[in-house]
Amino acid sequence: MKSIITVFALLFIVLGSAFSQSDFKVIKVNGTILLKAKGVSLETGTVFSEKEDLLFRTEDATAAVINSQRGRMVITNKNHDLSATSTNALPSMYNISSRSGPALSSNDLNVQFSGRCVVLDIQNTEINRNTYPMDKDHFFFLRYIYKGEEINKKLGFSDDTLIIDKVTLLTVDGNPIPRADNTSIKLFYRKGPESVFISDFDLIFPDMVQLKKEVEIILAEVKAKSLKEKTIEVESFINEFYGKVPREHLMEWLAANFGIK
Repeated sequence: MKSIITVFALLFIVLGSAFSQSDFKVIKVNGTILLKAKGVSLETGTVFSEKEDLLFRTEDATAAVINSQRGRMVITNKNHDLSATSTNALPSMYNISSRSGPALSSNDLNVQFSGRCVVLDIQNTEINRNTYPMDKDHFFFLRYIYKGEEINKKLGFSDDTLIIDKVTLLTVDGNPIPRADNTSIKLFYRKGPESVFISDFDLIFPDMVQLKKEVEIILAEVKAKSLKEKTIEVESFINEFYGKVPREHLMEWLAANFGIK
């Protein structure tokens, strides 16, 4: 009798393990996607089986989901079959590299501040002081639109380090604002009386509480991987769903918030 119970216990463990391998956990959703049978919206933390039908309420909705055995995938209206035999779901990207070094020229700054740039509340960027000295007459500033008006915000600096600070940047006439009219930003360098245009880009300040929840889910599923693999996994997710973030700043944030070093 005891041996029969043991066999059933082992069978239960094996079946439980097999079931868990068919489940995916939602990291992030853009738009509205429902579990068709339950009528429940996917959201961060939702766990569902690969066999469940999904209903896309918005045509361009996307979701990042993860399974510890099969990795992270992106599902869309056209690519959402997660069954074991399916290859429709889009695999995550691993060839992301957004490491930045000292900005030596206007071209370097153009590359660094282009496209969709993510700042994790505050970002320090080393600038070559011979190319771009920073003092009361020489400094960088950003221009954005708020309530239809152009707002110029001088960026802080310390020696050769340029500082982008969300709190300081999103303050107008001494009062904090929730956001600019849009994410479009222009970067200028003030050189005495002259303002030199450097580049335009989209500046993204993620909701840090939400981002932390999303990263917690990723790290829980890749806990057996190396530091480099964990960093690249988180970086590729942020790149796909938010924008590019310098890897050194991401590593600092991961160390401060998750103890990953």
